[in-house]
Amino acid sequence: MKKKSVKKLIFIIIGLFSLLIGTSLLIDKVDLAYIIHTSKWYLIFTGLLFFLLAITSVSSPDFTRGGVRLKFNDEKREQWYEFLFYAIISGIFFVLILKLFFASFDSAMLYIYGILVTLVLFINFFIAFFKYEDPAVIASEKEKKNNNKKDQPLVSCLVAVWNEEDDIEECIQSLVNQTYPNKEIIFINDGSTDGTAKILDEYARQGLIKVIHQENAGKKRALGKGMREARGSIFAFSDSDSSWAPDALEKIVPIFKHFPKVGAVSGHFRLKNSSENILTRIEDSWAEGQFAIRKAFESYYGAVTCVSGPLAVFRKEAIYNYIPAWEQDTFLGQEFKFATDRTLTGYVLGGKYLGKKIREKYYDPDFDYKEKYKDTDWQIVYSKSARAWTILPNTWKRLFRQQVRWKKSFIRNTFFTGKFYWRKPFLTALVYYAHIAFVIFGPIITFRHLIYLPLRGNVMSAILYITGIVFVGLMFGLAYKLENRKCHIWVYRPLMSLLSTLVLSWLIFYSTLTIKKMVWHRG
Repeated sequence: MKKKSVKKLIFIIIGLFSLLIGTSLLIDKVDLAYIIHTSKWYLIFTGLLFFLLAITSVSSPDFTRGGVRLKFNDEKREQWYEFLFYAIISGIFFVLILKLFFASFDSAMLYIYGILVTLVLFINFFIAFFKYEDPAVIASEKEKKNNNKKDQPLVSCLVAVWNEEDDIEECIQSLVNQTYPNKEIIFINDGSTDGTAKILDEYARQGLIKVIHQENAGKKRALGKGMREARGSIFAFSDSDSSWAPDALEKIVPIFKHFPKVGAVSGHFRLKNSSENILTRIEDSWAEGQFAIRKAFESYYGAVTCVSGPLAVFRKEAIYNYIPAWEQDTFLGQEFKFATDRTLTGYVLGGKYLGKKIREKYYDPDFDYKEKYKDTDWQIVYSKSARAWTILPNTWKRLFRQQVRWKKSFIRNTFFTGKFYWRKPFLTALVYYAHIAFVIFGPIITFRHLIYLPLRGNVMSAILYITGIVFVGLMFGLAYKLENRKCHIWVYRPLMSLLSTLVLSWLIFYSTLTIKKMVWHRG
């Protein structure tokens, strides 16, 4: 056995032994004042330290930025970021230990809920930090070894547009300027009433894009029409207010070439308008964590639950036969116009399990189904280095409308993806269903800690609860800092945690009551 393996084994044994002894001594003594003045803390912290050393000795942490893997070096600044890296993991793990052994709740269910929240947080960060690898980087390395640049499948870039005259040119230019050469660009004008059609036609006259004009029918039907006319074996979608980095397709396409089981790839997006006001800064700090942490975790298991609109790339054979189902998607007896990204992602994830039933339910006799496209257990991954930028709400009214739409999509997705996601790897399935529980019961827990218990004289519960929310936001904020070292927007992340928990989480009830209202507000 190698020295490193022996060292690692010793760390694990000593760590677990110290934790076992320390916690056994604390079973009948949970008074914090007593604990602090005893040597039992030494055993707990010793065990925690050795356990963390065992975990983190698996490999040296690294980050993927712009497609280049960067190792920490000996410079002082890099040493600081290395310390920060371990501090995040250690901090979350330490809170988990405290909750496990020192938390006191009125019921077992509340105790389990509190433990599960921190456990899910730790799992997300641990996998994202230590296990996730950008598939674009791996595919690029394979590409260099094979040296087969002639094999460049045709990519069909598809964008549905409705009244985007202010932003559409930036979107068009970002697609035209892609360094990947073998592509076609199709814009579907979904009945715009402003100057959008004129702008699109001008670019079409220059031979840069293809334009399809139709009466307003909604985003799904617009993209469905575009997919029917697309010639590529890969479909790359963008929102009309988004733009891609010039090398976005060049990074993503090799993933499909070298990983035949991958049916879709989600890129990484940030805000174009992050500097506009405090709200957009808060939203940008949130977006980074949703991708670099949460999507990275799901990607490790090949089970990303939402291939997000700003940069969403699919293998044609994974989604083509579901176009009629996507266009006609119904929920609670009526057409469901939202959940465009989540539902299409669900077809890829669940095609093997529900594909036949879905096609039968939404069968269209006029559609040209491809028998060669079989129901397959596809994987969906996330590429951190494939970048896009988009616009998010810059006013509170627009934010609330967006959140209501997203929460309605969440509800729809729960009754679709939730049917089969338990078949995915255990850890990612656990986190998925736990997240559903958090969304449903989160507001109730918040009410208990911030209103019910303080009214009964337990003010400390509110203080501790707010502290916990800020702590979670701080961990995501520090992770943001690791990925964006020259940016200071990370300081706004705790505000997003407070906003989400105290305000936005309550919109789930309004979204449920108004779920049949399918109004897509502009902005």
